Amino acid sequence: MKIIKLLSGCFIAMTLLYACFDDEGNYDLSELTTVDIRISYTQPSIGEVYVIEPEIDYKGVDSTEFAYTWVCDIQDTWSDTISREKELRYTFTEIANYRIRLVVEHVPTGALTTYGIYVASRSRYSTGWTILSEQNGQSILSYIRVDEDGDNRTYNLFENIYTTLRGEELGTGPIRMGRHFSRESDQILVIQESGAVEIDGLDFSKAITTREEFIGGAYPTGFVPKQAEYANRLEAILGTDGNVYTRINPNGNFQVCQYNTLPAFNNARIAKMYYCAYLGYIYMYDELNSRMIAICDEPQLYTGMVINMKMDPDGVNSENFTPLDNMGEGTQVLFIGSYSVEGAEGRDFVQVIKKGADHYFQTYKVYHGNGSSLMYAFDGEEELFVGNDYVNSESKYCMDGSSYFYFTADNVLYYWNRVNRVEPLYTFQSKIVDIERYANGDNREEIAVGLENGEFYILDASYEAISGQKEKVLFRTEGLGRIVDVQYKYGNSSKFNSESRQ
Repeated sequence: MKIIKLLSGCFIAMTLLYACFDDEGNYDLSELTTVDIRISYTQPSIGEVYVIEPEIDYKGVDSTEFAYTWVCDIQDTWSDTISREKELRYTFTEIANYRIRLVVEHVPTGALTTYGIYVASRSRYSTGWTILSEQNGQSILSYIRVDEDGDNRTYNLFENIYTTLRGEELGTGPIRMGRHFSRESDQILVIQESGAVEIDGLDFSKAITTREEFIGGAYPTGFVPKQAEYANRLEAILGTDGNVYTRINPNGNFQVCQYNTLPAFNNARIAKMYYCAYLGYIYMYDELNSRMIAICDEPQLYTGMVINMKMDPDGVNSENFTPLDNMGEGTQVLFIGSYSVEGAEGRDFVQVIKKGADHYFQTYKVYHGNGSSLMYAFDGEEELFVGNDYVNSESKYCMDGSSYFYFTADNVLYYWNRVNRVEPLYTFQSKIVDIERYANGDNREEIAVGLENGEFYILDASYEAISGQKEKVLFRTEGLGRIVDVQYKYGNSSKFNSESRQ
């Protein structure tokens, strides 16, 4: 009975309430003006303008009588109006699932027509070139995506991509980059004075600071990041004090373990580290003891084991070859590279070293048996470097397997055919600060060149271009600030392992 009385009271109250309005309008629903909407759409790419051009049938009504609102929901947690124009032009910055609704209002009658779609944004930043530079005191990370359509190749620059997507500055005092992979994606290590940080390779967000990657969330005393190398299981970071700290990755994913706070060596000062696909160890030069040394990456049973270099007592080396286990006090190792030889096990190594005032070019082979704490160098040869009269302390080096060796001197990039020919490949308008080569088969061979004045080039490194049969410059841009490092972005460990091998 109480419920019946309550409902009756509510009905009476509602009747009295509506009776208060003086309603003289005609609200025949058949006269409300609605439209028909059709939308064709594609998958949006983060960082790029996403355009939707709806097809609207106004049913004979003047199109100027309508207003438009685009509303976007991100995974049911966030909603916002993203446009009030008929045509949607919007840039997504997060990889997520979105619900997008177009609301078309007939202004004179207030009639609304709504059409909704679901889209999942994606990243198209998997592979390409990255450029680290400094501009107006800030670290600038830029990216170049290479789009291929048949024989046509287009280079698309995304300048200052971190700030564009994230809406904040990356940091200050840029120094260099590093490559970090998982099976699915990659991260870019940015070493800078304001604090080293790992950048997600898909959406260019900050993944973690390097400081947080150490046990306890703090650097060891005196540690300042200088270089990092990420092998399949072993990951090593080098400080400016020559100490190396390592961690063992159990499954190939990101940030699943932390760096030890104790140095990997008790009596060493590492100056340079080197790693390439399937090398089996991270290779290093210990300038304190003037020797090459390594830490085992694989097989798993021996990950983290120190491997000492020895000259093979049964090997044949040229009489003037500088022994790698005792290279002499003051010797500098300026470049380490390697390449595979068809039909041979292991890799052939190449080094540029400096002894006194002169530069020397070394080639040798290395044998390392599984589980052994020793590695043996043999077939060593050494000669005065052909670029000895050109290079200086700021010269950069890279190589193309056993075919070409590249080096810089101020604003000139040289190539050497490893036999009898040294010639300028290209002369630039500013000093070269970094170079790197990338090749994927015979149809794509490139050298990226970063200049001090903010210009960046991608050169064709094919035989046809080097010999003058094709145009050398594939891409050029400027205005990037003071470039400090260039690096190819492989996207994941599989592509790095397959495409970086020479």
